[in-house]
Amino acid sequence: MQNSKIYIYVSLITMTLFLPFLGMVDLFDWDEVNFAECAREMLVRGDYSQVLIDYIPFWEKPPLFIWMQACSMKTFGVSNFAARFPNVVAAFFTFSFLIYAGSKIKERNFGLLWALVYCGSFLPNIYFHSGIIDPWFNLFIFSGIYFGYQAFTTNTILNYALSGCLIGLSILTKGPVGLLLFFAPAFLFILFNRKKFSLNIRGLFAFVFSLISAGGFWFLLLVFQGKEIVIYDFLAYQVRLFQNEDAGHGGPFYYHFVVLVIGCFPASFFAMRKLSFKNKESFQFLMLLTLVFTIALFSIVQTKIIHYSSLCYFPITYLATGYLLPKIKEGEQSLKLSARILLISLGIYGLTLFCFAWTLNHPLSLLSITGIDKFTIDTIKQGLPPSLLFYLPSILVLAALTKLIYFYKKNQNRIIVIVAFFTIAISIISASFMIKRVGLYSQGGHVALCKDFKDQNVIIHPIGFKSFVPLYFGRQITSFVKDDGTLLEEFFLANQNDLRLPVYFTSKACKKGEILKLYPKIELIKELGGFALYKRKNNRIEALNHQDKKID
Repeated sequence: MQNSKIYIYVSLITMTLFLPFLGMVDLFDWDEVNFAECAREMLVRGDYSQVLIDYIPFWEKPPLFIWMQACSMKTFGVSNFAARFPNVVAAFFTFSFLIYAGSKIKERNFGLLWALVYCGSFLPNIYFHSGIIDPWFNLFIFSGIYFGYQAFTTNTILNYALSGCLIGLSILTKGPVGLLLFFAPAFLFILFNRKKFSLNIRGLFAFVFSLISAGGFWFLLLVFQGKEIVIYDFLAYQVRLFQNEDAGHGGPFYYHFVVLVIGCFPASFFAMRKLSFKNKESFQFLMLLTLVFTIALFSIVQTKIIHYSSLCYFPITYLATGYLLPKIKEGEQSLKLSARILLISLGIYGLTLFCFAWTLNHPLSLLSITGIDKFTIDTIKQGLPPSLLFYLPSILVLAALTKLIYFYKKNQNRIIVIVAFFTIAISIISASFMIKRVGLYSQGGHVALCKDFKDQNVIIHPIGFKSFVPLYFGRQITSFVKDDGTLLEEFFLANQNDLRLPVYFTSKACKKGEILKLYPKIELIKELGGFALYKRKNNRIEALNHQDKKID
C-alpha cells in the first residue's frame, strides 16, 4: 500500500513538472521536427510499417518512438503537445524505475533521492520536455542493464528475459547502438567477475529469445514485405555516424565530457567525489563501466550531439546519490560542504538565468559581438517585445537561495540538499517562456510563414537550406516521390501535368538576392524573422537549366 502511494505521488509530481506549457513552445530542435514529421506522415499515409520523412525512407531510426508519437497525435491531434507527450510518460516511468531500482539495490530512501537528483539536474530534466527519442531509449537501456545485473546476481530466468526484452526495445527505438551500449559494459563486468560468473544456458536462451522477439520483429516484417533495402541502408547510416560528421555536428574529442560535467551539474560534482572501482561485484562498478564506455564511444563517433551521451545521466546521478545519502544519514555537519556547494551552484544558476533573461530582452546588445553572420543579425533585429516573465526563473531560484542560506546558518543542511534539487526542477518549468523566445529567434519566422498554409493544399519547399519545418508546420499532404520510388530532384520544376498545386518557397532572407537571380519564375512576397517567402509567378511550371548552380 505504501509503495502504491509513492507511485501516485510520482505521477502527480510528473504531471506538475512536465505537463504545464508542454505545447507552448513550437518544436525547434532539429530532431524534434524530424521525428514529429515522421509520425505525422504515418497518420497521413495510414502506413505504420516504415518510417518516412518527406515521403521517402528515413534511414536513421527504427519506428518505436515514432509509433508512440503517432499514437499521441491520433489521441490529441497533430500538435507540439502531442509530439512531446510520450516523453512525459517516459519521465513517469523513469522516476518510478529509479525509486524501484534504488530500493532494490540499496533502500527506499536511496531510490527517492536518486529520482530527485535526476529530476533536479538540468539536462536530465529538460529532455523530458522535448520530443526526441533519447528519454525512452535511455530508459530501456538502463532498465535492461539493471535486470541484467539482477540476472548476474540471482541467476533467475525472469531477469534474463526482462533484460533481453528491454534491450530489444532499445534497438527498436534507436537502433543497434542499444545493443552495443548494453553488451560492452556487461562484458567488461562479467570479465572482471568471471570467477563468480556461471553461465546459465536457459537464462541465455531466454535473453536471446526475448531480445529477438522485442527488437527484431520490425526488421523481420520488412524482410517479409520485400523491403530489405531499408535494413541495409539503416545499418549503413549507423556505420557512417562513426566515420563522418553528420549534418555539420562535429566537435572535439572531449565534447561529451564537458557536456556532462556542465549539463548534469550539480550532480556531476558529487558524482566525481564517488568515483571508486574497488568493489567489482557492485552495481556501482557496473554504472562506472557504463559511464566510461558511453563517454568513450561517443567521443570516438565523429558526429557530436548533446544527447548522444545522455545514457550517462543514470550513472552520474546514481554516483551523486551514493555520495549524498550517507552524508545525510551521518548528520548536518557531514553535509556542510555539500550544502555549501549546492548554495554556490544555485547562486551561479540563478545569475546565469538572470543574464540570459536580460539578453533575451535586449538582443541588440549581441550585435557588438564580432563574427555574427548576416542571418543571425536578421533574427536578432526582429524587434520582439521584452517580457518581465523571462526573469521569473531567476527570481524563483534566487528567492529559494535566500531562504536556503537561512537554513545553512541554522545548520539544517538536509533541507538544503532536497530543496536545491527541487528548485532546479521547478525553475525549468518557468523557463518555458524563455525557451519559447529562443525558438522565435532561431526559426520563429520560418514557422510562422509555413503555418499560414497548414489548412491549404499547397506545396512549400525550402531553397538554399535543409529544413522539415515546411512539411510539419505546413502540414504537407502531397508526396513528391515518383512511381519508381525516387524523389523528384526539384519538384517545383516538374512538368505541369505532374504538379498542379500552388507552389511556395522559403529561404533565409539574407539569400533572397541570389534566390531571385537563380529562379526568375518566382517572386518575393513576404519577409519575417530572418526568413523570406516566395511564390511561383504562374501555374505553368517551366524547367530551368540550373544544373551546377548552388546556393551556399
